[in-house]
Amino acid sequence: MTLPSHAALTKAELLDRYAKGDRNFEQTHLHDIDMQGVALHGIDLSESILTHVNLSGADLRGADLAWADLSRANLEKSDLRGAILTRADLSRANLQGANLLKADLSLTKLDHTKFSGAVMPDGSIHE
Repeated sequence: MTLPSHAALTKAELLDRYAKGDRNFEQTHLHDIDMQGVALHGIDLSESILTHVNLSGADLRGADLAWADLSRANLEKSDLRGAILTRADLSRANLQGANLLKADLSLTKLDHTKFSGAVMPDGSIHE
């Protein structure tokens, strides 16, 4: 199923499609939605608009979030191991206590991002 550029989805629509095996949600618009604790292992949300989304405690292992706008998103204690965050906008996002082990943060916008207690891509703990 191909969606138009930045198609708006509800949480229920995304989770229903994900449960049916769909992983391609490229260029999706999920603004200001509570996705706390969801399991979205391996999802492709590249080039998506995810501003103000609450993904705290979410399982985003291996997720493709390249070029995604995650500004002001809450990713506290989320599992982003191996996630692709290349050129994503994480400005003013909350990544406190998140696990970013082996995540790709190359060219990611990190202005005013909160990393306290996060496991960084190299395995170090951010203070």
